[in-house]
Amino acid sequence: MSRILFLMFASLALCTGQAMADGLKIGVIGAGKVGGTLGTLWVKAGHSVMFSSRHPEELTELVKTAGPNAKAGTVSDAATWGDVIVLSVPYGAMPVLSEQLKGKLDGKVVFSTSNPFSGRDGDVGRKALETGVASADQQYFPGIHLARAFNAIGFASMKDLSGQGKAIPVFADDAQARDLGARLVRDAGFVPVFAPLARANEGLPGGPLSGVWSEDELKRKLGL
Repeated sequence: MSRILFLMFASLALCTGQAMADGLKIGVIGAGKVGGTLGTLWVKAGHSVMFSSRHPEELTELVKTAGPNAKAGTVSDAATWGDVIVLSVPYGAMPVLSEQLKGKLDGKVVFSTSNPFSGRDGDVGRKALETGVASADQQYFPGIHLARAFNAIGFASMKDLSGQGKAIPVFADDAQARDLGARLVRDAGFVPVFAPLARANEGLPGGPLSGVWSEDELKRKLGL
């Protein structure tokens, strides 16, 4: 191989490796305890994060704590800016949010930590539990690539157990959602184990897949 060809291949490999290593732009919609904790873990893993809420001016301290690759914006800003969008809002907000973001999430991976509770979320929560939370997500946001994870682990455990080899179920069907969903789980310091969206209700609080497990334990529960 000539020196020129060698340099060409070396340059291509370097560029490819750099592209794989480049951080994502993650738009976090809902900057409460769960969204704030995960976003901070992702900033520390090398990603850029935009935290968003109805009052982004109130997120100054969170942005400062997360690090230099964090910033704040409106919900619409985060939806437009992010390569991947994280939904971490009370489920009762979904009808209004779906109208606000109509068309803005089409074709994007949406990573949802949002859970429906009938007591808190009323009819919206009850309907999502009955029809299946993943189906409800897709009805509110048609055209997305959906992944669901971190649905039954407290924010304190996310922080304390990060990097300790604990497994988290990732509910996703298509390759794009699986790949990015797994990357976000890994970069938050956990081990992703896949399950289909049809089983997403099992990963809600109190469900058989809720909590944090070793990888082998979670695979056994999933029948893998």
